[in-house]
Order: sequence, then C-alpha cells, then structure tokens
Amino acid sequence: MEPTFNFWDNMAKRYPRFNDASMSKDVNYIINWCQKKNVSFDKMSVLDIGAGTGAMAIPLALKGANVTAMDISEGMLAALNEDANETGVKQHIHTHQSDWDSFPLEGKYDIVIASMTPAISDLQKVEKMLGASKNIGIYVGWGKYRINKLVEALVKAHTTAEEDCASAGCIKAEKFIEILKEKHIPFETEFFPTSWKEEYTFEEAKEYAYDQLKRKEITPNEEIVESILVANTFNDKVIVQTEAEKGIILWRVA
Repeated sequence: MEPTFNFWDNMAKRYPRFNDASMSKDVNYIINWCQKKNVSFDKMSVLDIGAGTGAMAIPLALKGANVTAMDISEGMLAALNEDANETGVKQHIHTHQSDWDSFPLEGKYDIVIASMTPAISDLQKVEKMLGASKNIGIYVGWGKYRINKLVEALVKAHTTAEEDCASAGCIKAEKFIEILKEKHIPFETEFFPTSWKEEYTFEEAKEYAYDQLKRKEITPNEEIVESILVANTFNDKVIVQTEAEKGIILWRVA
C-alpha cells in the first residue's frame, strides 16, 4: 500500500531537496556510475517515477535530459518546480501528479528511472516500469541494511515482538534483481554504502516521529514518543542518523 497524499505532502516540508549535500552525493554517485556504463542522458526522454523533490530529475535535466517527473504528492512537486525554476531547467522538466498505477503511459521513454520510491512496491508496478522504457531502465533501492536507531526505537516501543507492523517501502534491490532474473533480462548492478544526518527541533522531530509511525500503521503514543525524542536530543536538537546500503540496477531493452 502506498502512503496517502497527506503523508507525502507533510514529508515534503522537511524532505531533502536536490542540492542537499547527502542527497546530491548519492545522486551524483548513481549518475556517474550509469555514465561509466555508457548511459547518456543528453536529449533523452526520461520518466522519473516517484520523483519527489527532484533529487534525480533536476540533475538529469542539467545533463540535458527532457524529464517527465511523476509523483503522488503536490507538495513534493511544488518543491521540485521551485528548484527547477531557480536552477534554470524548468523548460526541461514536466511534472505530473499521480500515483504510478494511474499514470497514463501514452508512449515509451528512452530512459525510465525509479530511485528510492515506494511507487515501485510490487510485481505489477515493476512490470509497468519495465514496459515503459524503449531503451534503458534504472532502479535504485535499499540494499542489505538500513539502520535508523530513532525509528527502530519508536517502532519497538509501540509494538510487541509478535506484532508485524506494515511498511510502505520500495522493493529492495535484491528483490528487483530476482524479478529481472526470472524474466531473463540482463542487467548490471552496483551496491554502495551511504549515511546521512538530520537535525530537528523537538516539535519538528515529534511530527517526524508521528509520520514514521503512521506510515507503518502504528498509532503514536505521545508519552512514549516524547521520551524517546528527549533521549536523542543534543544541544536542543533531535539528531536522526541513518546508515544504509543502496543498490543500482541498470538494464537495457533488448
């Protein structure tokens, strides 16, 4: 299940923009790796599924691509359009508010990319992505680990060992690879480690915590949330540290 419009619009208020240092580090790694694999973005039509605030779309437009940036959230796309205007690439980016299931495929794109997005969350969505490209597909998903001790503490404090909380995340890279193998689609892949740190005021962190729990269909307990946030407060800021592995998967249409 994909999160609701309200969830992602709320996330858009604090979601990293394309020029965020940690975000741009990972995006540059992905784009550079693809270019080393002889992928050219110049003058290519690109569909960016779950484009968010434009972390991929804007750098690809700066590479000369003509990008269709699709996302479920009006707030995310508003941030993308604002940054695209300021960066001078708005004429190369067309935004479309939609979920992936409802997005109208009126033709195929030279390159289709989906990076760290819950828009690609099941086999049917993967198959639609595979069918949308006439040349190249690029998928970026979580690798073997993603460690966010604050979120882990929040979830553990709200659930019992027997409970299985829902998660609305993207398909992991290894699962995507399995699907390609089953379909006998050749691919190249690369895994790399990454980390990032976020700093919030107490009230911002409380909103963040509530969003993370609601995303997993857990009803937040205010007393529990506040006690965990206090334990993670340093110099009047709540620190959220994430360490993860990401996987890049590249395939070419036969």
